[in-house]
Amino acid sequence: MAIALDGSVRLVVMQFSFSSAEAVPASVRARQSETLAEREMRKSRAGGLMVIQPTEKTSLVDLFGELEERGFELVDALYKERIDGKDPALTQAAYLERKDLRTYHMVRFVFAHSEYATPSAEFRGVRNAILADLRNMCATALWRVRAFNNPFYQNGEETPDLRVLSINLEARMPLFRPDGQPVTVWQKDREGRRVGEAPLALRAAYALHLVGSYVRLV
Repeated sequence: MAIALDGSVRLVVMQFSFSSAEAVPASVRARQSETLAEREMRKSRAGGLMVIQPTEKTSLVDLFGELEERGFELVDALYKERIDGKDPALTQAAYLERKDLRTYHMVRFVFAHSEYATPSAEFRGVRNAILADLRNMCATALWRVRAFNNPFYQNGEETPDLRVLSINLEARMPLFRPDGQPVTVWQKDREGRRVGEAPLALRAAYALHLVGSYVRLV
C-alpha cells in the first residue's frame, strides 16, 4: 500500500527501536526515561491506520534524501529509553522498586515541510551532526519497517484533518561487520539447503521510496 504525502500530512516521523543503547547515535540528545504515566498516556491516544505491514530486510538508503528533495527538513530528534510493555512483571510497584525493569531504546527523527518547519535555535546548531548519523543508520543496516497514518496532536489535543506519517523501524540487520567488511549470508533453496559456492553479501529484499507524492515499498 502507498501513502500520499498530501497537504494533510503535517509531519513525517522515522522512529527506530533498539535493544541495545550502544546503537543509539551519540548526536541525539537524551531525555529522561519513560515513566509508567507517560507510557499510559502514549498508549491511550487514538491509534492510526497501518498502511505498510511489517516488512523485513527493508532499505532506507534513498528515502531520507528523497524527503529532502520534496521540501521536508529535519526539525527535531530525540532519544528515550522506553518501558517494554511485554515485561510480565510490569506493575506500578515493580516500576517503583525494580532497577532491572525491561526497557528498549527509541530514537525519533521528525521532518516537517519547509513551510511549517520551525526548529529551535539549539537544534539548528546540532542538526548537521544528527543528519550525518541518520544517513549512516540508513546506509549501514536493513530494517523491519511498519508505517502508520496517525492523528496529528498539537498541545496534547488531536487536530482534525491533519495527519502524521510514522515510519517505525525495528529488527536492525547490519550490512557491515565491526571491521568494515560486508555481512555475508548463504543463499538457500526452498528446503533450506545452501546453494552456491560461497556466501553472498547481505542485500535488501525491499526499499522504501518516495515516488511522486507517495511513500512506497519497492
